[in-house]
Amino acid sequence: MQQPFPIPSYTAQLKAFIGAHHELMQILQALRGIEAQAYLAAGVIRNSIWAQLHEQAYPLRQTEIDVVYFDAQDDGTGEQQIRKKLETAFPDMLWDVVNQARVHHWYRMDNGNSIAPFSSLAQALAVWPETATAVAVQLDALGQLKIIAPLGLEDLFELKLRWNPAMVSYAVFQRRLKDKAFLTRWPELQLISC
Repeated sequence: MQQPFPIPSYTAQLKAFIGAHHELMQILQALRGIEAQAYLAAGVIRNSIWAQLHEQAYPLRQTEIDVVYFDAQDDGTGEQQIRKKLETAFPDMLWDVVNQARVHHWYRMDNGNSIAPFSSLAQALAVWPETATAVAVQLDALGQLKIIAPLGLEDLFELKLRWNPAMVSYAVFQRRLKDKAFLTRWPELQLISC
């Protein structure tokens, strides 16, 4: 296993990794160019870091690329507009664009109950199924990388796979473990029991 990046803080490590990743930077620049106020998030960030720490290649074309944003005024058309622009710029990539301000309209808990609206993007990320997944990155107008990681970056960089009980059940987490084959793809991961 490769040693963690030789930079003291995980935030600095993430910024260094993203800044050196040509494809991720191209996508971030495109998002900034379409003025979407959107972030790259979830699996594309998590998987890229874990692949790097396992000294594996991780072509972005092998994953759905999560793009998230928060716009309470959006009538539901913003996601489609952003997706179309990204598909035009990067036609060989698969996009999942979600306005986290509208998730309460369609997301249901295991028991079928709806959820309350989120008040911010950070609040939405804080309930994602795994702690290492709750990360979003944006390139701001000054060319600086902005990171939202409400659950921290420790688990991401320390290769810890930890269930976040804030919204999903442990059964859902276990299903994700199987479906996404985290432990097979990245054998250095430590499954943290609840």
